Amino acid sequence: MKPAICTSFDYNLPFPRAVEMIAAAGFEVVALGGRPGHSGYATAEGRAGIRRLMEEHGLTIDSVHAPFPEGDRLFSLDDAERAESVRLCQFAMDAASELESRTVVIHLIQPYGIPEGDTRNRMIERGRRSVGALADYAGKTGVRLAMENGQKQEYDDVLIAFLNEFTDPHVGLCYDSGHEHVKDGSFAMLEQFGHRLFTVHIHDNDGSSDAHVLPWEGTTDWERFRQLFHSFDYRGNLLLETDIGNSRFTDRAVFLHEARQRAGLLLSGK
Repeated sequence: MKPAICTSFDYNLPFPRAVEMIAAAGFEVVALGGRPGHSGYATAEGRAGIRRLMEEHGLTIDSVHAPFPEGDRLFSLDDAERAESVRLCQFAMDAASELESRTVVIHLIQPYGIPEGDTRNRMIERGRRSVGALADYAGKTGVRLAMENGQKQEYDDVLIAFLNEFTDPHVGLCYDSGHEHVKDGSFAMLEQFGHRLFTVHIHDNDGSSDAHVLPWEGTTDWERFRQLFHSFDYRGNLLLETDIGNSRFTDRAVFLHEARQRAGLLLSGK
């Protein structure tokens, strides 16, 4: 297990420079964020450039995030919109396969506040079809599909149902610590599905909003997290999905140094 960080820690920083600074901070693994235009993974030329940068800096790619928010329409009742969202997630899988990444992360965005009834049921059924299609595609491409937990229980209720339904070994969980901390401050999703972990999105907040700050900049119980995290036979990386824009460490080099040190502390299990 290695410390990793998303190249999207500062979307204002050009991708080549972000990669260079990440490597200089001591990271060996990165993940590509959900804005393909930043990394360039949406084009053949861009993917070739990513490969060159990874080789130049001795980095590997943990995971690729499906386009956000365009790839988050998997529950749409508009068939064309839903089909396009599925296509974009499949494209992310193709890119991940070409870049020798193991995992693609998707959101199960559902319109919150839809009451129980026919509309909500039809949306969940559309989402089920979308995830089924993506699970099949993942199996064909050799890439794992990681569904990310959310910030509300109504989201996680659907995620739990889908994790229980789609049990193929290439379908699993991307555990987002910040989302669960906003939801209720617990580690319920990690406790229940830690055995299905493909990757993680580790970041902190104060429980009120998804700030994506560094571990120990918010109020997450990191000691409890470490106990749980190291209790699973998890073979992936400890991936930070942090954002410099909300951190008190505003200098990029300092931010990345702090990120690397804090990832190391979480990896130590002590």
